[in-house]
Amino acid sequence: MHDDELHRFKSDIHLVQYAADRYGYQRDRRESSVSSHVLRHPVTDDKIVVRKDRDGHWTYFSVRDDRDHGTIVDFVQKRGGHSLGSVREELRQWLGTARPAPDYVQAPPQPRRDAPSPEEAFAAACLPESCAYLHARGLRRETLGDPRFAGTWAEDARGNALFVHTDDAGTVTGYEVKNVGFTGFAAGGTKAAWQSVARPEDRALVITESAIDALSYHQLHKDTRESSRYLSTAGSPSPAQFELFERIFSRLPPASTVVAAVDSDEDGHKLAGRIEALAQRLPHVAFRRHPPAGAKDWNDLLQRVERDFIRWLPPLRGARSRSGPER
Repeated sequence: MHDDELHRFKSDIHLVQYAADRYGYQRDRRESSVSSHVLRHPVTDDKIVVRKDRDGHWTYFSVRDDRDHGTIVDFVQKRGGHSLGSVREELRQWLGTARPAPDYVQAPPQPRRDAPSPEEAFAAACLPESCAYLHARGLRRETLGDPRFAGTWAEDARGNALFVHTDDAGTVTGYEVKNVGFTGFAAGGTKAAWQSVARPEDRALVITESAIDALSYHQLHKDTRESSRYLSTAGSPSPAQFELFERIFSRLPPASTVVAAVDSDEDGHKLAGRIEALAQRLPHVAFRRHPPAGAKDWNDLLQRVERDFIRWLPPLRGARSRSGPER
């Protein structure tokens, strides 16, 4: 039986605005797109993704809790154990009320004219054969100099390691920034995917949460490195990144395997599940989960293996004073 009032709750109340005004969620501009909105709660650290379905209903799902998903009715019930009657009373206050339209569809603010674009900043960085900071993370010169990583990383004037992100057209969208005690992303940039150079003989796509983890995986696995390419998400992927990943997966050669080598923690396991669900849509792609045994991520494991190499390195000088994103 059709319930017109419930239909209006689900379609007429802007769930993004409601979650922000009523519950204090904050929209993450960097991870959001025009059609998918990522919201975080500053106190509980809950993270939800909100979008409007084809039937006109606003829907959401929580990244932290697989059981927390649905429409605005489910959203209210999950955040207070309300009965359907009390949910109706709550949401009736939000129907037909004039509220300022949120500015959600405008393009993200552009960098100042006097500031270089992410593409210009990465192009201006040095492309060295080695990097003191990356050596201190256990990465050897032969790994950094492997042709499959040519042009995918650089070092800026502050000693930051930069890992460039590109979309499926090869356009630079930003870059990961790494240094001692610091992780960031290019100002004005957008996360897409850090990708190694693809080769015709590659039959595995190894996905990690940072480019350093991808390089670490490559260094640790001599038996598979000749047939593997790599991709970094730079943390928790946005809906737009998942759309990009699906396009990348669809172009993999037949009998390829997507390897979820993401972190060995709760968030990593959830991310692996979402990657698996994406891979299962494509009949020519297999899936394998490969977490680092006894470590949170692959670089943690690499540093244990390469502790003698790291021990004999000269100390990093001034790394903390140089660290930080380009301004």
